Amino acid sequence: MPANQIRINLLGTQDLGHTPWGRLVSWATTYGRYIMITTEIVVLLAFISRFSLDRKNTDLTEELGQKQAIIEANLEFEREIKSLQANLTTAKKLLTDQTKPVELLNLIESTLPADVFLSSLDISQTKLTLTASAGTTQGFAQFLSNIQSVRQLQNVLLGDIRREPTTGIEFQLTADVAGAPKK
Repeated sequence: MPANQIRINLLGTQDLGHTPWGRLVSWATTYGRYIMITTEIVVLLAFISRFSLDRKNTDLTEELGQKQAIIEANLEFEREIKSLQANLTTAKKLLTDQTKPVELLNLIESTLPADVFLSSLDISQTKLTLTASAGTTQGFAQFLSNIQSVRQLQNVLLGDIRREPTTGIEFQLTADVAGAPKK
């Protein structure tokens, strides 16, 4: 026959729920156990999620390295494209601005009377400068009148007028090109 089991209770059973220490011990053995289990679950979840986050971090680092390698490999190609774009922009600007001097040249040619001859002509984006000689004063006056009526030219200035016995009236004329960008 087995011997009677001896049970030792160090907490005591009398008035355990009525003393402050007894209530604390009772609470710790019931609710404290649930708190400990919940804390352990949270710690285990954090430990397990660390592996997942480390893997994601490694994947992102590898992906970033691959993309940086692609960008570095295409860097020279991108520079060439930007250079070509700059050249195309310059060419487009030149092609659009090219018509303005031709138009001015045609306008000046249409305003020249029969006895006025151009010695030099300089057309820039902002200014027109010409040196001419007129055989008669009527031709000189007609040319001045015609050139001042051209809307594409502003601030027409006449300078360096002299009368030569062989060529007639020699003069220099400068004007600002209308619509030119201001500096």
